[in-house]
Amino acid sequence: MFGYSFDLLETLIMLGRVALAGLLAGVIGFEREHVQRNAGMRTHILVAIGAALVMCSGEFLAQKYPSIDPARIGAQVVSGIGFLCAGTIIKEGISVRGLTTASSLWCVSCVGLAAGCGNYVLAVATTGLILIVLHVLRAMAHGFRKKANRLVLQAVLSMEGQSIVHLQNDLEKMGCVIDEFSFAIDTKNLKRHVYAHLTLPNRDDLSEMMEALSRIEGLESVESVYE
Repeated sequence: MFGYSFDLLETLIMLGRVALAGLLAGVIGFEREHVQRNAGMRTHILVAIGAALVMCSGEFLAQKYPSIDPARIGAQVVSGIGFLCAGTIIKEGISVRGLTTASSLWCVSCVGLAAGCGNYVLAVATTGLILIVLHVLRAMAHGFRKKANRLVLQAVLSMEGQSIVHLQNDLEKMGCVIDEFSFAIDTKNLKRHVYAHLTLPNRDDLSEMMEALSRIEGLESVESVYE
């Protein structure tokens, strides 16, 4: 009636592609959820399933209407996934978190497209590569940070004392590399709470740095602990 012929085998093949995309994305999403990121396993699976479905639909339409280019439909997924990726990026003070998870979501959409068009080997291989980047390289980077004497600094400043920008400048003058920096203002008690992830050039410099910080105007307390 509608000029539509149902091919069971072809439908099952496309369903298998969508399922494969969801499975591969679930593995990546599990890694993100394991490290407690906002976009976890379910989000990654849904992104990949949607991308694979778009690609399968494009192939289906291309078979029915040869003038349609399925690659153009898939390209809209790559550009459209940006709004979801943006939702995983969080700004805390002057630091930004979630860029890696946003990148993994974008990559998962591409894995879904690869699985959706039937390029199974590339989809599986790319999933493995993404996992290496997310898990193995993260462990390596964490090991390097430990060797580099990373520490967490927590300071409390009065509202009348030195500005937070000046505190950042003082830390940099002491040779610290500021990896993450955030602060919160306690309007009730008129205090400023500063949290900083620092890398010291030398572990022996900690006592000297803490002594220098204690002389800062308006600094009421300061604590540090190695990560």
